[in-house]
Amino acid sequence: MLKGNLFDQFYSKDDVELIHESIMRVLTEIGVKIEDEEALEIFKNHGAKVEGDLVYISEDLLIKSLSTIPESFEIVGIESKLTLGIGQPLVVAPTNGCPTIEDFEGNYRNTNADDLVNFYKIINTSEVYGISSMVAADIPGFEDIPDESAMAQMAMLAKYSRKPMYNILGITPHNYKKGNAKVGSRACIQLVKEYLDNHQDYVLYSGMCVLPPLTVGGDAIEHYLAFAEEKQPVNVTTCSMSNMTAPPSLMGSIVADFANMLAVAVLIQLKSPGLPVVFSPFSSIADMREVRLSTGAPEFMLICLGHLAMGNYYRIPMRTGGSLADGFTFDYQAGVESTLGALTATLTNACILPHASGDLSNFNLLSYPKFMMDEEMLRYMRRLREGVLISEKKASIDLLKKIGPRGNFLQGRTPKDYKEETYLTTPVFNRGACNEDGRKKAGDIKTRAKQVYDQRIESYELPDITKKQKEILNKYLPKKYQY
Repeated sequence: MLKGNLFDQFYSKDDVELIHESIMRVLTEIGVKIEDEEALEIFKNHGAKVEGDLVYISEDLLIKSLSTIPESFEIVGIESKLTLGIGQPLVVAPTNGCPTIEDFEGNYRNTNADDLVNFYKIINTSEVYGISSMVAADIPGFEDIPDESAMAQMAMLAKYSRKPMYNILGITPHNYKKGNAKVGSRACIQLVKEYLDNHQDYVLYSGMCVLPPLTVGGDAIEHYLAFAEEKQPVNVTTCSMSNMTAPPSLMGSIVADFANMLAVAVLIQLKSPGLPVVFSPFSSIADMREVRLSTGAPEFMLICLGHLAMGNYYRIPMRTGGSLADGFTFDYQAGVESTLGALTATLTNACILPHASGDLSNFNLLSYPKFMMDEEMLRYMRRLREGVLISEKKASIDLLKKIGPRGNFLQGRTPKDYKEETYLTTPVFNRGACNEDGRKKAGDIKTRAKQVYDQRIESYELPDITKKQKEILNKYLPKKYQY
């Protein structure tokens, strides 16, 4: 089992203390811009220094507020429950937010509602993913309900999810016309509560991105406050770019981003003490040659590890890392970059590994082949996190005495120890012999990925729900996807 944290190799206790001191200087000397009057009033009423729309948070207020954040919490789905948080098993979450697709034929096109259905089926037939998330938002396929496409997209996620749900949809005037972001977010939450007939548990968690540097935008705050009022977990995301929306140094990026997220955590705890909060940093370097985010860079891993070190310091559950890549297809580059990002969460105390499958081109491209290949890589990650079983029995001293030097351990039935500690089933990767028969049997990786994909699509079954539940979702689903 995992007995340490990878971030300990990069950030000493003194490093973490210095980062904390720097964060406190930001919160007390520079402040965080809060673009919402209700939020400003909440801070004022609890003793925070507020000047215009700048909020200054003292160390006492920070410590008091963070003390009420639970280290873990349970989220309930239609068929299962899931515990998230510090000290819990790592939860793998699929990608979300990609506007374009690479299909199995190598074509690039816009993501559409049919793609949502396909990926929901793959996610919900896999033992790898613990949670079902909205793969993309505000995409073609919801034109027959233009006024409230946010509700339709929430209903789509609910219809195909057999697992607990994560919603990444940001409410905008484009997808919700009956009110502001708070009204729309609360409507989405209430839809899920009604569908599950569950008004007391955590049934949906969601996040919005702060606005680096050191700002929380009004729409994001309305989203956060909606989840606080509905008593649902809040995910605080940041995605800054060094030398653009973050300082040019990696440490400066960590300091600015963490201060930004902490301001939201304090706000949520002042509004609803004890409500679960998860931090979700995805910051990386800006490639100034093209002025673009680079999540495939090794610095992405280093920044994420810094955030994980600080999450451990403040005892806040962390959702970070991811199988992210700068490239445009499922090649060697994508494999290297995605594995680095996955290791970030696998070898630390992160509670959620997000964006775990299919991402390319820095959140902009979702690849069908890479999604299936990443899933196999994630099985490797799971095996790594399990570690090596250590005990007197596992030392195998008696067996070594029995077999002796130059002996052979291949005797009789396959032993339990071998079965218990060896991962061999690889439906996508090839680990066979490289001879003529082996090469012919293996074929190429894209073909194997497509075969697994086809089998999973065929095996998917909708959750068994009541007539009333179907009627609830049919109010919002596009006609094509209604029951």
